[in-house]
Amino acid sequence: MKGKTYTQEEMRAFTARFQDLIPSKKSFNHETVGIPGEAYELIAAQSVYSVMAPEGNTRKAAKPAVLGVPGLEVAIAECPIGQGPALHNHQRTVETFMCLTGRYEIIWGNDGEESIFLEPFDLVSIPPGVYRRFRNASDLPNAKLLVLVQGSLADTFGDVAFDPKIAEEVDRRWGPEVVKNFKNIGITFA
Repeated sequence: MKGKTYTQEEMRAFTARFQDLIPSKKSFNHETVGIPGEAYELIAAQSVYSVMAPEGNTRKAAKPAVLGVPGLEVAIAECPIGQGPALHNHQRTVETFMCLTGRYEIIWGNDGEESIFLEPFDLVSIPPGVYRRFRNASDLPNAKLLVLVQGSLADTFGDVAFDPKIAEEVDRRWGPEVVKNFKNIGITFA
């Protein structure tokens, strides 16, 4: 029995080259999703590179390099020293982190009261419903963290919730339309 054969050209659709990836924050602008980059930076890592995601994924503004199977997103987060996204909760999906370079602190709990440190190639998987965040805890600028989000296709859209105080800040600085635009890409404030 023979398997499928793909040409070099056909395999390009299944290949992600990091040097060719565009961080999603560069995709967050008024022309595409109506979210200013500064507003996005309140909730996300400095740069999130969408490596692979299912077709129709609304969680990320950047088109993934590879369209993958439903239920799995693969991204690389990059943060300056001491920085990372705000405390958030994936209500129905599992989020798994693997430190690639530098050192990352993974923080969890309703108020971020617990944490562990990941060295390169250490991994931790956060169950659904747990508030979490991460930050670059190394002296390496733009350390990289592999991020995997897993769940059913229905669960991978619209299951991320941030503290309502962030919505109040977004509303105060950019107006209610930007809060609505966050909801349009699957980010809520609860």
